[in-house]
Order: sequence, then C-alpha cells, then structure tokens
Amino acid sequence: MNGKKKLKAVVVALLCASVFFAAAGCGSPDPSSLSYLDDTVAVEGLGEGFTVSIDELSKLDAVSKKTEATRSNGDIVKITAVGPTLATFLEKFGGGKQLADFSSVRFSSTDGYSIAVPKEILAKREVVLAYMDGNNAFAKDTAPLRSIVVGERAMYWARMVNKIEFETGTGEALTNKVVFLDNALPALKGKQSKEEGGYIVSTVDLLSKYGGLDGGESGKVFMAAFDGLKKNETIENFLKGYIKYTGENTPQFCSPELPEGMNLNGIVTIRTGKSLYVSLSRGAELWDKKSAAGKEGVGFSDVVKDQGLDRNGLFQLTDKDGNTALLGEHDMVKGVFANDGKGEWSFYSKDLDPVMGVVSIEVVKAS
Repeated sequence: MNGKKKLKAVVVALLCASVFFAAAGCGSPDPSSLSYLDDTVAVEGLGEGFTVSIDELSKLDAVSKKTEATRSNGDIVKITAVGPTLATFLEKFGGGKQLADFSSVRFSSTDGYSIAVPKEILAKREVVLAYMDGNNAFAKDTAPLRSIVVGERAMYWARMVNKIEFETGTGEALTNKVVFLDNALPALKGKQSKEEGGYIVSTVDLLSKYGGLDGGESGKVFMAAFDGLKKNETIENFLKGYIKYTGENTPQFCSPELPEGMNLNGIVTIRTGKSLYVSLSRGAELWDKKSAAGKEGVGFSDVVKDQGLDRNGLFQLTDKDGNTALLGEHDMVKGVFANDGKGEWSFYSKDLDPVMGVVSIEVVKAS
C-alpha cells in the first residue's frame, strides 16, 4: 500500500471512530431533551427568595465529576455528576456573595430528606448541582436535581432537590443546661420498637422534659456523632423522630417519618437552644481518661468544651431521683463522670460526696 492509500485509510478510520464515539455519547452531555427541564428549585438566603429552573442551571458553565460515596448501610453510590458547581451558581445568582459568607447550605428534597453542608466542608469540597448522570437523564426518584459533595460520604448528598437554603450564623445562645442521655433516656422509660431494634424515647418527650423544644433562636438542632460526622437539622424534622438508647449504633436519631439517610448513629452531643445533650458512654471512647476520687472517667471540661457554656454562676447537679447538689466550677473541673459498670453514670470529686446517677447539670446564678 502506497503512502496516499495509507493516509486515506487512516482518515477513514478516524472518521469512523469519531462517528462511533459520538453515537456512544462520548461528547458533551446535552441537557436540552430532559423531561424535567422546566422543573424549578426554590432558593432562599440570597435576599428575596426566588426559583431557578433546571433549564437555567443547564445554561451555566458545567463540570463533569466522576465520584462515589458510601451510604450508612455500606452501599457504594457512584455518579458522573454533570452540572454547575455551587460556586458557579453563586457567581450568577448570589449578588456578590461567596460560599465563605455562609455557615452552611441546606438541601431539601421532595421526599422530606434534608441535609445542611457545614462551612468547613464547603471550604474544602466541591459541590455540584447535578442535573444529569454522565449522558443520562435522572430517573423519577432522583430528578430534577442532585447535590453532590465530591469526596464526602453520601449523607451529605441529596437527590430530588427542590430547595436550596443559604444559611448564615447559628443563632446559638450560651449553653446553660447539660443533660446526660445515658441516665436521662432510661429514666423517661421509653418503649420497645421492633422496627428500630431497641428502646426509643420520642424527641418531643426528651426536649419537653429537659429543654430546647423550640430549637432556640436558630430553630436548628446541632448533632455530632462518634465517627466525626456533624450535622444540623431543623427543629421540625428533629421533633418527628426518636432517640434509640438500646441495641446497635446507640444513641441513634431515627424516625419512620423521615428518609433512612437522615438517621444519625453513635451520637455524642445534641445541642438545641440552651440545652446540650451528651452521651457519656460515647464521649468516653473519644476523650482522654481522667481520674478523681479513685474513679476513672470523663472530665467535665471535655464534656462542655467548644459548647459555649455559660460559666457565670454555680452548677446544680440533679440525680435520677430529683435530688440536687450545688457545686462551683473549681469542684466540677476536678471531678469525673464515671460508669458504675451497670450503665449508670455518676459524678465523683475529691473531698465531696458523689452525686449518683446524674441526669442533668444546670447553671444557676449565684445569689
């Protein structure tokens, strides 16, 4: 074969290959035929609320990110997320604001799922507002929009997104009450749930008894788990649920009214309004061990660190029988909360009588 024939053969081969790859969908994804192109997503927190259509989003500069994440049940979710980044969205609709201006961005879905992506994740991860998976349109149980936090677990992702809220500040007041879930939940005598696999107490009953029922100024509940996961939830969604305190993954926030992905396992702290709920058993697995009065356990400083505790007063400890003891901060920081081996936690400090089965500590103003 001479040189001209070889060149012709190469050109033909390249043309055939280009036709093949085009037919296989190897070009840029085309969203123009999406059946949900006219669907809209509500946007709040950028001044006056507005809606944006998938068609409008598709006209912004898009990225294509192949990524995967793990669900709480161990399943792996994979996607090639096609759509604009959240930063690109703000460039168009944010009125000069940037992601750094917000404490979190909340994505809500038509099935009731809701997740707030906190500031620290927004700072290090790319968020894609995906309207397609590669060259494929989303199925009905995913459309019209999927928020993908590249490199984060699937709990921070959301499908069927119909609202995006840009949130500023937490509105958190100083904590003035600490409630220990280890003693408080059994004292409320919850009910056994075969569905959840353990005893549960409704969040309404818990907060009605110990505080934070309105969610405070922010209207949010802030939760932290043993594995480092932090999330905040609207008080309305939180009050639809339960805290499971026996069985696996306890303490666990769960609810039959909310998607399973909104469960939170191994809770260490729950903060709502001025009340802080703490699992000492989970905290003991995370914090350095302290010793006092011949006991080894959890120190008071670890319990309340980074929680904005009101220290202007004395601390009133209440046990499971309603008895109280009034201590100063110097006594609190010298003591430890220790497990008696039967699941009950008590407070021990040198030269002081122990407070058995402590349920709560409340800050009271000195007279």
